[in-house]
Amino acid sequence: MSAVALRPLQPADLPVLCRLLGELDEGPPVEPATAEATLAAMQAFPGYRCFVAERGETVVGTLSMLVFPVLSRHARREAIVDAVVVAHERRGQGIGRAMMAAALQLAADQGAYKLALSSNQRRTGAHDFYRALGFEQHGLSFSIATGIHP
Repeated sequence: MSAVALRPLQPADLPVLCRLLGELDEGPPVEPATAEATLAAMQAFPGYRCFVAERGETVVGTLSMLVFPVLSRHARREAIVDAVVVAHERRGQGIGRAMMAAALQLAADQGAYKLALSSNQRRTGAHDFYRALGFEQHGLSFSIATGIHP
């Protein structure tokens, strides 16, 4: 089996990205025009990138990562990974593990002292996966709706 490579998302990847994110969100995928505009906004935001994971020539997963400076923690940088998904039919093949190892290395290369993520409470399988990678639960995560609906 070929290695998994993480690379920056390209506009040509948007159709498969939309399908992958549809698996994550358990709903209809984002419309291509919306995805294209969002990608442009992400690329304009310093430190925020979307990546795809390839095995051979096939896109098999995706994640987004934000690396940013903070004034706490001796003004070091932090990284947050989001929207981690491996194609359903490719799960259990080490792809997610390879993606997260690459994300950790990218974060370290950019000077981040930690890589954090948030996972929906009901995704217990994902929680087990992250723990197996060495992630530790740290505190609680809270959110509140802003009132804006998609």
